[in-house]
Amino acid sequence: MRNKILMTLALLLTAVTGAWAETETLLTTITATGDKQASYSTANVATVSFSCTQNGSLSYLANWGWWGYDMTLTVTAAEGYTITKCVFYDDANRTATDSEAPFVVETIGEQDKTPRINGTPIDGGNMQSKGIKKIEVYGYQSEPAITVEWDPATKTGSFNMPAYDVEIAPIYAPVAQWAKDENVDQLPTAIEGIYAESTDAIVKAGTVAKIGETENPQGIVMYAVTSANQAKAPELSAFSADVPTATEIKTAGDVLVWYYIKGADTPQGQTATAENTFNDSEICPEPITVTLLSNKFDIQFKAANDNTIEAGKATVKVGEKAAEVKEGKLTGVKMNSKVTVTAKEGYKFRKVEVKKGAAAPTTTVTWNSSDFYFDENPYTKDGVTLTPSNGQAASGNNLYQFGDNTFTTTLGKFTKIEIEFESTTYNFDGWTKGTGEQYQPDPQTYPDWWENLLKLTWTGDAESVTIKGKDVFGIHSITFTIQ
Repeated sequence: MRNKILMTLALLLTAVTGAWAETETLLTTITATGDKQASYSTANVATVSFSCTQNGSLSYLANWGWWGYDMTLTVTAAEGYTITKCVFYDDANRTATDSEAPFVVETIGEQDKTPRINGTPIDGGNMQSKGIKKIEVYGYQSEPAITVEWDPATKTGSFNMPAYDVEIAPIYAPVAQWAKDENVDQLPTAIEGIYAESTDAIVKAGTVAKIGETENPQGIVMYAVTSANQAKAPELSAFSADVPTATEIKTAGDVLVWYYIKGADTPQGQTATAENTFNDSEICPEPITVTLLSNKFDIQFKAANDNTIEAGKATVKVGEKAAEVKEGKLTGVKMNSKVTVTAKEGYKFRKVEVKKGAAAPTTTVTWNSSDFYFDENPYTKDGVTLTPSNGQAASGNNLYQFGDNTFTTTLGKFTKIEIEFESTTYNFDGWTKGTGEQYQPDPQTYPDWWENLLKLTWTGDAESVTIKGKDVFGIHSITFTIQ
């Protein structure tokens, strides 16, 4: 897998500009009244909060405005507004401007009741000033916050476009990476010697790098299993975090295991950052090939009379199903199946012994282009036969799409068939496509021109193997492995 960082959009943060420009304007004018209350607001734009220590000071509001010993008067913006300045008018109609939030007017102590803004008396120290009569509030209407909906599954943010221009400030999340050992990515690897339909894992899990100094991985490895002739990776919906096993694989032969890292989502309750959120890696460009062993074996019955079973003196069951023994042999018994041998009435066994049988010998048969020519139908050589379903399915050194072509043998069962050829335009169910030996297409005209043959490989355990209506042109060799 290519080891790189892909920077993918992870989160959208918004800042606004445009239709509601930040232009200062007079928002409202607040005038003191004689009401005995501690706060005043107008048009939901601004609020005046008032407090003082002089008893009865509120009774003078009609004449002097907000006034009293140790007074504190604060102007705050209502939600949706921003205040840039306040112009305060005292009881003598003199003004002072405050442009620094918070906007506060104060008096100090019992004797000095002159209103002060940031410590400076509003009238320059004239003790005749009694209070604040009016306040002009300047500012602008704040633009409402834009809510970004964060989707942790896809690591994207979305929002509804308002009626004004916006700016988008994206944060990018790195792609989750593989852990490294001596600078080598710790990718998943095939496990050999696994039987079909067993519960054993067929790959050793890959290892994902940690997030910073923590023990938390940057993501989890996702796997998908396909047939050996899968040309491209499956859809993401086919992947699972479970390490694949042979449980659902019914037959021996090759399968492909595809994988990628699903990046870690933003932790619950946290904001997405480039340090805590990771995007998915690419799906591996080259899947792992895993070869599964057949889980079916033969039982050879040996007795004083080799025909004991067939003669009806005993019966055999595999599981709960009666089994048929032919020529002293029971074939294709699934691994871990319960085999029961029962003597019929009038007979009994003195002893039943079970021991490991001799492995079937392996035979290799090779047809080369120099010694086969498919104008004979069927074509037989060295114990292997090719039978086309009609006269046009095989001819010359080619197999055609006009019908099926079936290989059979009298030597045992096929465990592998390899065909090296020049061209084809089809995918083959159950066959793996690869690269074969080099050959020289036209040595006389182009003496330096060499090409690689294509190669089809079938693996399994079968008495016959069929290529169903496909073109295979320019066959150079066919190699059969038989057991």
